[in-house]
Amino acid sequence: MEATTLEKLNLMPDITWHFLRINDTKAQIPALERAESGAIFVDAALENGAVTVQTAQSDNDAFEAALDRYPGAHAQWETGNGPAAEEWLRAACTRQVVLEVPEGITADELTVRVDAQDGRVAVAQVDVIARKGAQAIVNIRTDSPDAGSGAAGVFVRVLAEEGAAVTVRTQQTLDATWQYFENLAFYQATDARVVLRQIELGGAESYVGVAANLAGDRSDLDIDTRYLGNGKRTLDFNYIIRQRGLNTNALFIANGVLNDAARKTLRGTIDLIHGCKGSVGNERETVLLANEAVRNKTVPIILCDEDDVQGNHGATIGHVNDEQLHYMETRGLGMADAEALFSQAFFDYAADQAVDEDAARAVDRLALSVLGHATGDAAQESGE
Repeated sequence: MEATTLEKLNLMPDITWHFLRINDTKAQIPALERAESGAIFVDAALENGAVTVQTAQSDNDAFEAALDRYPGAHAQWETGNGPAAEEWLRAACTRQVVLEVPEGITADELTVRVDAQDGRVAVAQVDVIARKGAQAIVNIRTDSPDAGSGAAGVFVRVLAEEGAAVTVRTQQTLDATWQYFENLAFYQATDARVVLRQIELGGAESYVGVAANLAGDRSDLDIDTRYLGNGKRTLDFNYIIRQRGLNTNALFIANGVLNDAARKTLRGTIDLIHGCKGSVGNERETVLLANEAVRNKTVPIILCDEDDVQGNHGATIGHVNDEQLHYMETRGLGMADAEALFSQAFFDYAADQAVDEDAARAVDRLALSVLGHATGDAAQESGE
């Protein structure tokens, strides 16, 4: 694939002053070969032949066909990274996974693993169609088991029909020589619930975008994002939550630590659209700036065009204060030791949340690279 620049990446839906340089970002992607299909691994034991795997973009788009059931859904469609990134990810798609869970069925967990390949771009497109009352859990892991550089990404589309429940868990543990793109889009019908759990630990540049359309009455969205910035990492997040149905509920929580000279931007927009009476939207970010050299931009936004709704947003941004630093110094710990402890806590959390042994090993591999030792649990097992 030719070198390209993605413009208007992670664009906020309601822009502010351009001089703040926060409305969007751009990513310069070098010329890369498309990864071999073996870069995408799928582990599934699903009922009724519910999962199909394709090695390239399909001409028969089952997701688009399923979305046809909902008037206006195509017109309202958007993704967190934006249209330019969506087009690039589709073109770079290494392997497509389509999970369709029949009505009333609870599917076994589906795990998709993206292994970055040196000098290549590895992208998994994952489409989830949960029919009425169906339940699905999808785990998506991106790692760089071998040394090298390039790009990796995931493009995830979720359609949760009436009363369906879908959980998506992403874990990213790339080394500091890779670009990463995570582009997610959800459409939720009446009484549908979507849960998203994100852990972002690695990569030189990470661009994460989520767009959710709570179109149906009483639809529910729960997002929890954890991120760690160290070295010279750049992290760029964009969340767009559209609440359209009556009595919808959205909760977005982000927690992060920035060390060394890391840079992070997080845009979080909850849009309470006319007609969504009784809806509640909450967003909150807590970020610890563990070094004076870090750069943090946090933009929580509530857009409201309806009465009888609740929209709440907030951010807690803090440094290690003098009292805390003095406490650590009396115990022989300097600022570098404190940063390492904060990083260690995030790696330990990720290892604890790992969905399987392979996921835990990926966390340990990155922890060893960043910290010089594995996570707490692994260290104890090895006698360290």
